[in-house]
Amino acid sequence: MPSPTAGPEALAVWQQGLAVGRYSLLTRLAVGGMAEIWLARQVGPKGFEKFIVIKRILDGLGTDPEFVGMFLDEARLAAQLNHPNIVQIFDLGEEEGAFYIAMEYLPGENLASVVRTGMRQKRPLPLSHAVRIIASAAEGLGYAHAKVGPDGALLGIVHRDVSPQNLLLTYDGVVKVLDFGIAKAATRESQTLSGQVKGKAAYMSPEQARGQTLDERSDIFSLGVILFELVTHSRLFKFPEPLAALRAVASEEPLPLAHTRNPEVPEALSHIIARALAREPGQRFPTARHFQNALEEWLRGQSEGTGTGELAHYMSQVFGERIQERSRLLESARSGDLSASGAQRVAARGVSASSMPGSPPSAEEETTLEQPWLRRPGPRLAGAAVLVLAVGAGALALLWPGRKAQAPAPVAVEAPAPPVSPVLTIETEPPGARLVVDGQDVGRSPLRLDTLSLGEHTVEASLEGRLPSQRRVKLGHPGERAMVVLALAAEPPPPVAEPVSPEKEPAAAAKTPKKAPGRLTLDTTPWTHVFLRGRKLGDTPLIDHALPAGRHQLKLVNEAKNISTVVEVEIRSGQSTVKKLRL
Repeated sequence: MPSPTAGPEALAVWQQGLAVGRYSLLTRLAVGGMAEIWLARQVGPKGFEKFIVIKRILDGLGTDPEFVGMFLDEARLAAQLNHPNIVQIFDLGEEEGAFYIAMEYLPGENLASVVRTGMRQKRPLPLSHAVRIIASAAEGLGYAHAKVGPDGALLGIVHRDVSPQNLLLTYDGVVKVLDFGIAKAATRESQTLSGQVKGKAAYMSPEQARGQTLDERSDIFSLGVILFELVTHSRLFKFPEPLAALRAVASEEPLPLAHTRNPEVPEALSHIIARALAREPGQRFPTARHFQNALEEWLRGQSEGTGTGELAHYMSQVFGERIQERSRLLESARSGDLSASGAQRVAARGVSASSMPGSPPSAEEETTLEQPWLRRPGPRLAGAAVLVLAVGAGALALLWPGRKAQAPAPVAVEAPAPPVSPVLTIETEPPGARLVVDGQDVGRSPLRLDTLSLGEHTVEASLEGRLPSQRRVKLGHPGERAMVVLALAAEPPPPVAEPVSPEKEPAAAAKTPKKAPGRLTLDTTPWTHVFLRGRKLGDTPLIDHALPAGRHQLKLVNEAKNISTVVEVEIRSGQSTVKKLRL
């Protein structure tokens, strides 16, 4: 068992051909801020052979007992995971003071590389393929979240670093989640390594950005961000430096709906993504498997196939040349004809180190992730002009190769120009509330406003018999479409003062004590929002929710499925009521 107390001496340099435990190093594929990645081979009797990937902690970190202890603890947990959608860890070891992880070798590309290369080749990832990839990743994450130890207790595994670089799509169409087991240690170290958070802050959950305790719902939010970007071809949180991204993620500003960014996104899918992206963890899908099931249900209604065969076909179209180069690399390794210079030449011809499990993002990937890394192909212009929507600058700019942005000029394009003003949709539950924006009465809900300026606005809603509600909304981009929903709780009944006389005091003391509340567990198919007297209780499945004893009328709503119905439940004092409904 490796000891988490490596000595202070510098780590030995690893070289091609070195025996590391049961493995022989073939070539170094990549090096990053905290680790280096090697392709290695394990051989055995009667021609047994297996290619694996080794990740070694670099000098400096390997001599930090706190970091190494955290690294090993997390990696031991991850080594217990065995699922088709998770990269498997085979071994944890120590070689001359260097700690390493041996994991399965998977020919494929990380999701950032898949999207970037597809767009370059004018073969953007189809929408249904994007949904399939995230559904498969959710399945792997759901397995990890639910993993229990020998004592039957949950291990409490949370990935913490779900991002495009940590989702792998193999050349044969299988989705794999990477880097389970090192994310917590890497997150700690990223606080002291300059630039390591860059590109990753935009995929954190709000609670992670605030430094709060995390559970599986944090990973669900991160998956939601990736899916939003895949289907809208735009970044959800795009800022020039990590702290600005962290502040945006941690804020309470409403997030745009996917179909308002890209009208080609079906509203039903948009609402699934919106639930995964709820700012409050309690309003998200309760588990990654619930998120997966919602995506699978949507996929079943699509005519386009999205199995591993279809994904493999797409990968062969986009990475055909690289797949051949990878095969030649492995053949050279088998024949023992893989020199260091030869491996570098093969890599230069197209074998991407970033496609290996656990590889750090390349400089190109980091740069790409700071740009709108998921772009929709636009209309082709005469010459070499490229039309770019400069959202941050608040105007359209023509960017020509080798020239700075120029002032807007009349250009004939097929796509309609976006509106100058942002659009804000305001809804309330219940509807019909009086709305006041920035101190001015604008009408009743629901309401769509397209006359607001950029910046922060105060939205107030009031309705007779309900408590007023207020929300601050920031509109940051021209043409942005945002939505805010205000829940108006019922006003409490006024207190009734009863005169108390000496004769009545004993009777008052003998009054029956107030009944204890009961608990409600409610699950519906499909999922619904649950309201009680206009107050939102949450989304199904509603688990062990406290309610006063008695009969209650619950309103169940799912706009995407055109569901709006009322059901009655009876809550018994001190007891749990379980109700399952198919709507």
